[in-house]
Amino acid sequence: MTKSKEPNRLLRGLLAEAGWTEDFFARQVNAVAAESGVVMRLDRRSVTHWLAGRRPRSPVPELIAEAISRRLRRPVGLADLGLARPVTGPAAREEPQPEPRSRAADGGTPDADAPPRDVGSVLAGLAQSSESRRRMLSATAYRVAALDVPGWAQATAGPPGLPPWPDPSSAQRLEPGQVVTAEQMVRLFSDLDDSFGGGHARAELSCYLAFDIAPRLHAAGTPALRRRFFKAATQLTYLAAFMCFDDGCHGLGQQYYRAALRLAGENNDPAGYAVALRGMSVQAQSLGHRQHAVHLAESAAAISRGGTGPARQAFFLGQVAVAAAAAGDRHHALTAISAAERRLDQACSGTAADGGGAMGRYHPASLANQEAAVRALLGDRKGAIATLTEAARHRPQRERRSRALGHARLAGLHLDQGELDQAVTVWHAFLDDSAFLTCGRATTAMNALRSRLHPQRTHRAVEQLLIRTATAWTPETVAS
Repeated sequence: MTKSKEPNRLLRGLLAEAGWTEDFFARQVNAVAAESGVVMRLDRRSVTHWLAGRRPRSPVPELIAEAISRRLRRPVGLADLGLARPVTGPAAREEPQPEPRSRAADGGTPDADAPPRDVGSVLAGLAQSSESRRRMLSATAYRVAALDVPGWAQATAGPPGLPPWPDPSSAQRLEPGQVVTAEQMVRLFSDLDDSFGGGHARAELSCYLAFDIAPRLHAAGTPALRRRFFKAATQLTYLAAFMCFDDGCHGLGQQYYRAALRLAGENNDPAGYAVALRGMSVQAQSLGHRQHAVHLAESAAAISRGGTGPARQAFFLGQVAVAAAAAGDRHHALTAISAAERRLDQACSGTAADGGGAMGRYHPASLANQEAAVRALLGDRKGAIATLTEAARHRPQRERRSRALGHARLAGLHLDQGELDQAVTVWHAFLDDSAFLTCGRATTAMNALRSRLHPQRTHRAVEQLLIRTATAWTPETVAS
């Protein structure tokens, strides 16, 4: 920690405007950090140090800015808080900072609000090419203000910034083999994600995007070839976003989702844009930002109505239903899930994803999983149990992560119903799959259910189950 010459009056003034006590302020920052999978145990003493003029280590200043911004409902930057990093002198070096740095990771305004940068530069800035870089980016704050994204008409209206088409001064040329390679990498990373979880290869994907995809976004090539390359780039960026979400790095995932939106907009790809919006809705709903989740899901569904098949429309309508149920809108949720079921029936697709590929496979197990979520959110636990049980029977073998998370939810519902033996049986099925996963969501589910089972630890079946979960991961604590 570095110490300034005088107390931080800017921070004190904003804290008074927020109407927060020092203890409550610390808890709010802890909560924002938890959204990115970072465990912090800040308390009133931490706030006292900040008010006295000490600047906490990154990423704490960025998390403070997000907590205050949410409370005051306006953007609050580090300079507004009196927490901007010194630009000269030895005090500027609290800790080594790897290069290249993204503007958002630096605590500055993300590309959503800053003057637009080339999306290739954004992807390069998000590369996780070292362990210290990975740790820094993984703690990026999830920003509620960044959920306000352009609609499809705005996205294709030609915003200022670098054009998506070839740079005449570039000597690089896009070759067919490079496009085929990118398309094959989409399938490779998608299969890895399905089978082993988002944490398995997301650092490798971020580097592939930064060092192989980004430099070719402005390479010369035929329009058809460039459209294929941009589509693959959009899919890979969406995958990076989802893998970050799956691994609990929500701020970083949000930045990848926004980059995917930009790529889809530049490529005039409404389907890709809609899928990225849907991914942002899933993330927002999981973090409790319910109305934002509904708006994003409905925007995605509206874009999809014009030019996608029925199974694809079901993919979007199912998320509308889950988001609406989480927001407490029973009628909207039931209407949307019924519409999704009708669309999937029309598609007559047994296990196919209707061309979804890496950007959202959808089949009967997917629909059943969403129906179960709607039922559970609306209080129908028995119906949710029956539907999740059915979903497990239809889940394709390759979708190990989805099957594991479905079993975790099913075990939790059985516990809610007081059905201990059934919960234990399903939980063993979860462990069979989770042993292969590197996945923050699976780890969170394991720790939550282990905690719930602890009071029953003298039960022999529970005791045996807890032995299997004895090697649970413990998240790192970030000091203030």
